[in-house]
Amino acid sequence: MANLIIHRGTEEIGGSAVEIYNSTTRLLFDFGLPLESMLRESYKPEEYKLPIRGLYKNEKPEFTAVFLTHAHPDHFGLLELIHLDIPVYLSRITYDILTKITPLLPKAKPSSLNFQIIEDSMDFGNITVKAHSVDHSISGALAYEIETDNKRIVYTGDIRFHGRASYKSSVFKRAIKNPDYLIMEGTTLGRSEQHIVKEKDLEEEFVKIFKTDKLPIIQFSPQNIDRFVTVYRACLKTNKTLVIDPYTCCVLGVYASVSKNIPQYDWNNIMVNFARNSINDKLAETKVLFKYKAKKITVNEILTQPEKYAVKGNEAINRQILSRLEKDKINIIFSMWKGYLDRGGQFAEYKDIIISLHTSGHAYIEDLQKMVDEMKPKFLIPVHTEYKEKYKELFSADVIELSDGQIFAL
Repeated sequence: MANLIIHRGTEEIGGSAVEIYNSTTRLLFDFGLPLESMLRESYKPEEYKLPIRGLYKNEKPEFTAVFLTHAHPDHFGLLELIHLDIPVYLSRITYDILTKITPLLPKAKPSSLNFQIIEDSMDFGNITVKAHSVDHSISGALAYEIETDNKRIVYTGDIRFHGRASYKSSVFKRAIKNPDYLIMEGTTLGRSEQHIVKEKDLEEEFVKIFKTDKLPIIQFSPQNIDRFVTVYRACLKTNKTLVIDPYTCCVLGVYASVSKNIPQYDWNNIMVNFARNSINDKLAETKVLFKYKAKKITVNEILTQPEKYAVKGNEAINRQILSRLEKDKINIIFSMWKGYLDRGGQFAEYKDIIISLHTSGHAYIEDLQKMVDEMKPKFLIPVHTEYKEKYKELFSADVIELSDGQIFAL
């Protein structure tokens, strides 16, 4: 008989860890940091360890494999703690992000792990796992379909249906029919705003803002390639040059394998600012930094003609611009989760002029309802949500509410 344990995720968004096992095979899906950790200046991954036997470096490994849905820390952030003999399966682009991009960042990161690129499906004898590409706010996201003991379990990971790659989620939705269990994320269930905002809607708003003479500083993660494309397209439509940093150049280089249509640092209407930070120091050590030298632009050059530019913000360049340009000559556009603003930081004195332009990396309730209606699972299990009690009233399926660490027989 197979069993399910959601080690973390039945009461919170993030920190995901889902185990499915039977008498001979143990599989873990995601092993992430709680969101709370990302609001801290520093932490040790060990602070968030879960009591899972046979997973960690100082133990005899008992897990057959770990499967990763995508490269957000709330799904991969504790991987560095696991035993190196345990294979970690993931998509090619997720592998590239974790091995080429994540090591540049200052916080916790996996290193020297037994990464394996997942093919269409994996057969472990009495459990098979099939990967499905889905749309999320980072490339390479996967959902998983697991079959064992004549039961079919589907784990959505993080999913949405309104991004530029929404077709992937639609293909996944059509491919799954009548699973026994659908373990489905519900990130947006507690949000009052349920109007579906697409990237093209954001693009139109960026264009309006870019038509003013104020210098736009846009805060967003370059790993959210949809948002980068949105901002870049708005620049093209308003004849502005987008100023990015070397870290963003590296991210774009990794994403080049996804599509030839992903903008790169040497494209028109893109320049690179080298405001010093820890990431640039690392890139300088490996000589990568000098690759972008021909596209270099200084803050002095930007401020000479600010109406010509839009700046992809980071702490280093923001500090230089904010110290030299009056408040009424700047547009600060926050294109990320609003919770990050609660940290205060360098925008504390600018809250009255901050413009929020963002759309979620997670499916809205309407799209989740459509997915459940089309898949028709026998049972629906909440995960990655703070509102599991709402599943029964929102979705047309029998709901099983679990608690963290509870063993559930499938």
